[in-house]
Amino acid sequence: MVGSAAGQLTSALVNALRERHERAQALADATRTAALLEATPDLEALSYYPHLLAWDLSRLPAKKRIVPVVLLDTFEDTADRHRDFERLLQRLVWLMPNAFFVIGGRSRLPWADPALHGQLDWPGPAASLPVPQPRAAGSGARQYLIGDLSPEDCETHLARRLVQDGRPLIDADIRAAITARSHGLPLHLDLAVSLEIRRTGRTPTPADFDCTFPALLARTLSDLTPEELHLLRSVALLDAFDLDLATQTAGLTQQAPARRLVDRPLVNENPYALWPYHLHRAIRSAVRDDQHSDDRWTPADWHQAATRALAALGDQWTKAAALAPSRLLLVPCLRQGLRLAREHRLTGLGWLIEAAFVYTDDSVWEPLTPPAGTGAPDTPADADAVAELLTAIARRQREHRQRTADRLTAVLDTGLLPTELTEMALYYRAKAHEDLSQNDAARTGMQQVADAECRLAVKARRALANLARLAGDFPTALATVPTLVWKGRHHRVLGDIHWSHADTAAATRAFEAGRAEAEHGAWVCQKNGSVP
Repeated sequence: MVGSAAGQLTSALVNALRERHERAQALADATRTAALLEATPDLEALSYYPHLLAWDLSRLPAKKRIVPVVLLDTFEDTADRHRDFERLLQRLVWLMPNAFFVIGGRSRLPWADPALHGQLDWPGPAASLPVPQPRAAGSGARQYLIGDLSPEDCETHLARRLVQDGRPLIDADIRAAITARSHGLPLHLDLAVSLEIRRTGRTPTPADFDCTFPALLARTLSDLTPEELHLLRSVALLDAFDLDLATQTAGLTQQAPARRLVDRPLVNENPYALWPYHLHRAIRSAVRDDQHSDDRWTPADWHQAATRALAALGDQWTKAAALAPSRLLLVPCLRQGLRLAREHRLTGLGWLIEAAFVYTDDSVWEPLTPPAGTGAPDTPADADAVAELLTAIARRQREHRQRTADRLTAVLDTGLLPTELTEMALYYRAKAHEDLSQNDAARTGMQQVADAECRLAVKARRALANLARLAGDFPTALATVPTLVWKGRHHRVLGDIHWSHADTAAATRAFEAGRAEAEHGAWVCQKNGSVP
């Protein structure tokens, strides 16, 4: 009995000493342990208890040490006016430096924003410092935008998502339709799989998945402010935009909502593009095809926004052209402007007429790629006729001139072109007739343009002089030369006439005079900052 009592006493003493040593060591190593043990166990105190878990994990032997992975998905659901829940989660992340946190959501995490001082415990750039200890200082990016999946990744995901007996339940043609419609957006893929799971006994077809999902739009718009929502619908009209273009299209007076919107993952950015921002294609299609939201836009709302967008594009191009001509801006503005005018049947083309002349004057034929095909317009809209006119003129270098003449004739027959562009169509149709050696038709067309005294009248008179020379009517050709002046290249026309008479000396003098005049005109234009 004495021995047993002595053993129990010894064991109790050893255990007490061990517990005291461990407590002392815990109080020494875990800086917050003493304060937590003495604090009243309310909600504020309990929110710091993860520090004890982090310390306990750090005391594990090397062979048993692990790194817990904590996933916090749909983080935007934590948003509230005072950020109380977000503050609690940030404190959890900060107090457990030896755990790996993966935070996912539709919005970027703003914890590095100094403006959040007073709302969160550790906001601003200084929050990346390794304080409190222990916290390993990381390197590289702290946030990663999960971008679009490639078509191959979409195919792999859909093939493996639903499997029965080792075979994909979703057929290959349906997988292809879902992939094409999703534009790589993971949320669209998951919604399509959910639709496949809930299908009835009817065998689905690819057409069943060629649609937008109301849930996709609802999740996208759920955390947008009214201004951002209005801005999102406005920029859905544009292929690409910058802050100024987005603000004018939405009819706003400040760029702050546009700045907030472009910071969201639903807006992609290409810093090297003329307009750096564009909506994700799946999101853009869902916004424009929305038929289920309570606050969806009416056709009149879309028409008003398209009118503002067209005016904003024209304002941007006009201001840039006043400073220095820019083909780089002209063609994208024409493409977006013509598409908007065609889709929304806008009247009063305004700046598009002047832009069309600048486009043809440069004689650089970038394709404008109108969305409604390449044939003659089949709808009563001015923009359709303008788009077909410019497309026919641009493609005349790559197709038979008879095809060009026929297309221009079809455009003229619609009677939809403004007066200025009607004369352009007549002029280029006459040029096509001239290339086809249909000189009578070419002469008739050029004479119509010359008689109209429009901006192409000088070019038309020069063409009439050349046609007269080719027909051997040299008196008429010579009589036309004084009316051409330097813009009509009168010296060149005169040199061609002398050359036809084998008077090489006179032809050479005329060509040299034309060259000197052109060089002087280019110098004057360069001095004045204009284009010759």
